[in-house]
Amino acid sequence: MKLQKKYKIILNKFWKNRNNKQRSFSLVVILPTLLAGIYYSFFAADLYVVETRFAVKGNEMQQIDLLSGLAGMPPRTGSTTDSYIVQDYVQSIDIIHAINDDLDLYSIFNHQDADWFSKLGEQPTQEELLSYWRKRVTVSYDPTTTIITLKSRAFSSMEATLLAEAVLNQSEVLVNNLSEVARTDDLAFAENEVARAEARVTTVRVAMNDFRNEFKDLDPTQTASAKMMLIGELEVQLSKAHAELNALNSYMNDQAPAVANLTRRVEALTLQIQVEKQNITGDSKTQPALSGLFEDYEPLLVERTFAEKAFTSALASLEAARIEASRKHRYLATFVVPINPDEAIEPKRVKSVVTVLIASLMSWAIGLLGLGIIREHIGWV
Repeated sequence: MKLQKKYKIILNKFWKNRNNKQRSFSLVVILPTLLAGIYYSFFAADLYVVETRFAVKGNEMQQIDLLSGLAGMPPRTGSTTDSYIVQDYVQSIDIIHAINDDLDLYSIFNHQDADWFSKLGEQPTQEELLSYWRKRVTVSYDPTTTIITLKSRAFSSMEATLLAEAVLNQSEVLVNNLSEVARTDDLAFAENEVARAEARVTTVRVAMNDFRNEFKDLDPTQTASAKMMLIGELEVQLSKAHAELNALNSYMNDQAPAVANLTRRVEALTLQIQVEKQNITGDSKTQPALSGLFEDYEPLLVERTFAEKAFTSALASLEAARIEASRKHRYLATFVVPINPDEAIEPKRVKSVVTVLIASLMSWAIGLLGLGIIREHIGWV
């Protein structure tokens, strides 16, 4: 209770003393505004701003996206994705290292005309360098127009232009690399599929050639067809011979020369038919059966058919991949090129001083409001 009374007395004295409010106003509002006015009027270094605009373009066909269309958003394409990649790349430490190989960024950001607050400083860490870079080089992407706006700031007109040109060059290198990698990956996959299909065709063709050399048969299918036709012709001849023999037996005896000759012809045709059937069924001991050959030949024939179709399909896919790769070429289209600015437009001196004044007034007002709330709270207690 004693502590609360003590705080209550102090707050009441402060609240009732107009001089204390004036002192706090001078300390919180007037002093920061005065310091900001002095800094921006006499010490803040001029910054030259170079603005350039470009877009990532490609000749790939846009796919219809119904959801994006209903939402009023442009469809997502490879160029759109690359635009976001470029935006992130410009704000990364990698582009700083890449540009620093051609430009001395430490000299540019520690220019002799720079004031102590606006220069980079000696031996900054990577985090400090990246934070400073993001203040001096800003980039924004508009998904509606697919335009990337780049602004570079430096303490001299020429260095600001050189900085913008360096960022553009590195962004173009990045887009070209992304495009080349995408095309190379697609073509490499298609070429690997062609090579695999070609190896499959070669393997089955070698197997079929070995089969023909081993069994001395170019095509068991054609051989079987020929034998079946031969058996059919022999059976027709046998039927005619049987008919003629029956006709002769009706009025001649078995010892007649004509009957004997026709009987031998029937026997010869019957034997020939049996031999040909044995070659198909495998009863013959002199050569392998065609049915056994089919058991080994048909899988090879099916494999060759599928392998040739797969090879044809792979060749068509490779050609389609080549056409698609040529359409996937993307490039950087710059339509607002960097030029040397005539005058420095940053910092916005009046705007900055007014911003400090408004922020100080808000801080002072919030502080008085907080003291009033605390005073009332203690009064209630």
